[in-house]
Parts: sequence; structure tokens; C-alpha cells
Amino acid sequence: MSTFHWSELLVVVLGGLVLFFALALLMLRRRNEVLQQFLTPEDPRLEEDFFRVRQSPEYAPPEEEEEETGEEEGTAEVPNNNVPQWGTANGS
Repeated sequence: MSTFHWSELLVVVLGGLVLFFALALLMLRRRNEVLQQFLTPEDPRLEEDFFRVRQSPEYAPPEEEEEETGEEEGTAEVPNNNVPQWGTANGS
């Protein structure tokens, strides 16, 4: 006849937790090794080529061409007072 002791249950539960966390750490370690092998480039210069600063091509600024739009110079657009503007209220 055996009797139930809480200490035995505690030992079994703690042993299970230790085993679980040990296996989880081994899985993470193996995962890191696999990722490192997968992400390491085969060509050692690949990383240098990727992070190399490229020279930006020199562009000449576009020449400003004045096109005739058919409007007279010196005319300004008259703002519409019915449209609310930033910082103003509708009724003012």
C-alpha cells in the first residue's frame, strides 16, 4: 500500500519543467546554428559589395523652359471666400 506525498508530485513536476526548458534551449541553439549557416553568404565579398556606398550619378539641373500658357502675366488668382481655409472658422 502506497501513500500519496506532495513532495513526490513536486519532484515529478519540477523534473518535467527542467526537462521541457532544457529541450527548448537545445531547440533554440540548433535553430541559431541553422539560421547562421543559411544566412552566411558563400561569397565573402558579397557583404562588402552589398554595403558599398555607390557613387550617385551627376545629373544636370533641368533647364527652365518658359511655356506660354495664354494667360497674362501679373494676374493673380482671387481666393474664394466661401471655402474655409486653415485656421479660420466657417462663419467668420
